Amino acid sequence: MNISNGWTTAKAVNGETIRINIIPFHKVQNTMRGQILVEVSKQVEVESGEVFEINLDGRSFFLGFNNLYKIMI
Repeated sequence: MNISNGWTTAKAVNGETIRINIIPFHKVQNTMRGQILVEVSKQVEVESGEVFEINLDGRSFFLGFNNLYKIMI
């Protein structure tokens, strides 16, 4: 994994590469003592600041229709 300051590289099927940051996705969960944040999955943040959800395999994501990127590990 090519990491510098938390950023890594993702490659599309057509050969295009982009830099991404993998961030946690939190949801609020109610408990008897109040509310807590629970990490439920991961998200991908691209350099422009847009956030996309990672697919269930944990290694790929879509930026648009038929625009699949795979995280280079």
